[in-house]
Amino acid sequence: MSCALSSMRLLTIIALLLFSTRSVSQDNGLIKLAFKDKSNFEITTLLKSKKPTVYFVLSKTDKWNTYRFHLDEDLTSDSVRKKLESDEHSPYNHSYLFSDTALDRLFNETEKQHLYKVAQSMKPRQLTDTFKVFKLTKSFNTVQNGFFFSVTDPVFTQNKQYAFIDITIFKKEKETEDFNQAYFGTTLLIYEHIKGKGWSRIKKRDSLIL
Repeated sequence: MSCALSSMRLLTIIALLLFSTRSVSQDNGLIKLAFKDKSNFEITTLLKSKKPTVYFVLSKTDKWNTYRFHLDEDLTSDSVRKKLESDEHSPYNHSYLFSDTALDRLFNETEKQHLYKVAQSMKPRQLTDTFKVFKLTKSFNTVQNGFFFSVTDPVFTQNKQYAFIDITIFKKEKETEDFNQAYFGTTLLIYEHIKGKGWSRIKKRDSLIL
């Protein structure tokens, strides 16, 4: 009996390790896809800036901005929505994805709650230096002057058809003293998995941090 239980535990551990390996591999694949497509970084050409030739990415994945998927306000109320729309500093305008009517219709409330809960639960993880499309850097202090980036792990819909990745863009200059002074903007990417073709970007949302 104890031998059978030990075997079951071993099989369970192996299954979990295989699932974890596949999950990390898929996450890394989408991150690589995002950085391979340089059209995802048009935001770096704004404010008289130039797109970088080398992409430096912080070596730990970023926490998700959960305002991407959820706001505490009652968004079913027209008056509440109008009030939020009129406030340029509200997350409704610069972060919340479903202020976009097309996206609001594409994902139902159950899916939105799922995305929010998954984003809440995600923890930063160490990236390994195998991406080739970018170089890893440990911190603000070690990065060269110019643009650098942080990236989240992807969040997937329940059916794995859609994936979301959030990238924060920083710009370090001679007078930039810390992270808070380096924020430049954000780029949110949505990918759809198309059978026989793989992942294809269906939405890019840029926001400057001024």
